[in-house]
Amino acid sequence: MTNIGLTIVHRALLAGEDLSAATISWGRRPERPRRIALTDRDLRLMALLHGANFLSMSHLTALGWGFSRERAAQMRLKRLHDSGYVDHFRPASAYGRAEWNYRLTSLGFSALRECEMVPDERRYTPVPLTSISYAEHDLQLASIVLHIARDAAADGQEALIAQMPFRWLGPRNGRIEIDGDGETERSPAAQLPPGTRLYPAESRTGYLEPDATLIGGSGEERFAVLIEYDRTERPHKQIDRLRRYDRWLLDGWRGGLFAAHAIPPAVIFLTAREGPLGRLIETADETLSAWYAGEHAGPREGTHPARERVLFASREQILAGDWMMRRTPSLPPALREEPAVCKPRLINYDLTSLLADAGRLASTG
Repeated sequence: MTNIGLTIVHRALLAGEDLSAATISWGRRPERPRRIALTDRDLRLMALLHGANFLSMSHLTALGWGFSRERAAQMRLKRLHDSGYVDHFRPASAYGRAEWNYRLTSLGFSALRECEMVPDERRYTPVPLTSISYAEHDLQLASIVLHIARDAAADGQEALIAQMPFRWLGPRNGRIEIDGDGETERSPAAQLPPGTRLYPAESRTGYLEPDATLIGGSGEERFAVLIEYDRTERPHKQIDRLRRYDRWLLDGWRGGLFAAHAIPPAVIFLTAREGPLGRLIETADETLSAWYAGEHAGPREGTHPARERVLFASREQILAGDWMMRRTPSLPPALREEPAVCKPRLINYDLTSLLADAGRLASTG
């Protein structure tokens, strides 16, 4: 890889770092911008921007042009900005040194809607910057997704938009409504044995907005991995979200679009640093309670799906290529001999390999 390519890779991984430490400056447009004809690449990048909320210049460069064509990316993104399809901003105190970060405008959304690439919303409002830390969160999460995409792609140096072996949904287009519609044809994995009883316990229903949803494979071999990125370092703020995932993994996913997938969805909770991870797992251990079993089986013999399908890792370890994730103990505290002791279980969940293998099978199938 060239030095320029290494620089873009480095910037893509660090996008959003310390963004909240400075006041931002919005890019200015010319009074009479030139009209441009949107290309398929423009539209696909704008569709990803719509779902992800914010993407940096290095993100968009990696997606649309690859790591060695930064100048071409800069020129095209400037034309998209000057024509009003995207907004861009950066820290004011780093003028000329920090890269631009982008969001979709109403005009950009209208172009996507005309091409039927987004739902026909009556009103579209560009994602607000009520707190710059939210943009920092989304940019850091996008860095993780593109790190996964680059490692899973056949050629990580070329434009990733045509090589990602998964479909990427963000919080805006990956929202999951309560319990689905119940009408989707269910795969064998989504069907419970006759006589199975569900015990929601302390879980609760409610919509979900994963920070990222990665759908790999194709046809009957599709599977989904949902990612929640927690920068708060306050595990108690995740209790309500954990309870909703607990219920959704019990039965909600079986009545929605995920019901056709080959395996139940997995959910990865990522912390920004390694330090808070242990306390988050302990909080999940105290929270996850839903289970199902045969007619006469008790909770010890039953299945606690969230305790099998919710995984925990840190952003630091993922960026370092470490896919050894943790799970809560298989049984809730009240059913264990030592209720006060939480011993996480380890699982090697190499997401890049799973997605790469699924992509190769899909391309040869």
